[in-house]
Amino acid sequence: MSLDKAYTFEHQPDATLSQEAPVQNQWYTVMDSKKNCRIYAVTVLVWTTGETLEVRVTIDGQVLVGSVDATHTTYYYVHHKLYAAAASALAIDGNVFLLGQYAPLEGREVKVEVRKITASGTGTLEARVVYAKR
Repeated sequence: MSLDKAYTFEHQPDATLSQEAPVQNQWYTVMDSKKNCRIYAVTVLVWTTGETLEVRVTIDGQVLVGSVDATHTTYYYVHHKLYAAAASALAIDGNVFLLGQYAPLEGREVKVEVRKITASGTGTLEARVVYAKR
């Protein structure tokens, strides 16, 4: 039995960001997909202590936002919180994504952006999105 490509997802190369000396309150795009997209994982990291990071995921026009007080060179994982208002719908913490614990992030048009909302230093801002499209 062959699966039709119209119904299956094709894994994509990870979308990454490595922004040296990020500007406070400036959004940086990690991924912007205009094709059906399923996100498997989103991580953020900053090379400065005492920064607050914010992640914004826009799915078919709906905006989901979350933030975390980041520690130097610690990976933080982004999760879609169940039963949350849209304005605070993303949880960002040190927990790896567990299937069945969090809702998937998927849609026809998906955009992932990150920024720092503090100005503690000039450490590099990094992000990675693992995803597939069909």
